[in-house]
Amino acid sequence: VTLETLDAIAQACPNFVGIKHAVDDLGFVSKCLAHFGMDFRIFVGLEDLSFPMMAVGACGLMNAVGNLMPRKLSRMCEAIWAGKLKDARKLHEQLFEINQAVFYDTNPIPMKYMMRRLGLLADNEHRLPMVPATAEVEKRLDGVLARCGFLDAGR
Repeated sequence: VTLETLDAIAQACPNFVGIKHAVDDLGFVSKCLAHFGMDFRIFVGLEDLSFPMMAVGACGLMNAVGNLMPRKLSRMCEAIWAGKLKDARKLHEQLFEINQAVFYDTNPIPMKYMMRRLGLLADNEHRLPMVPATAEVEKRLDGVLARCGFLDAGR
């Protein structure tokens, strides 16, 4: 989506107030806010860009890792809103590996595996053409979950 497309939507829809931005383009956040003003709402849709996008003006997250680590994510958001960027960055660093793990395969394959592994989902169902994680991806995700403190080394 381009800035011109968003501008056309804004002109056609008076209730257009924001977007979910799930593209690896940090500069686009600044462009949108400069064009539409700081009241324009941008929600970050890429986990590993949560901190930097919010630091430049995104207002919140649509973040799958919130299903696993809601307190840590909310603390990061609160630190950003309070201007405590050093604290927020530390939380971002603590979340970074699990944020990247969401994309070890097509999302939501890794997320559903991790949620089922932790007992947050009863089944690891997927609509075709998606299928559950491979054994190799499961092993990588188990390592991430262990390093994040969710699993004992022997489990």
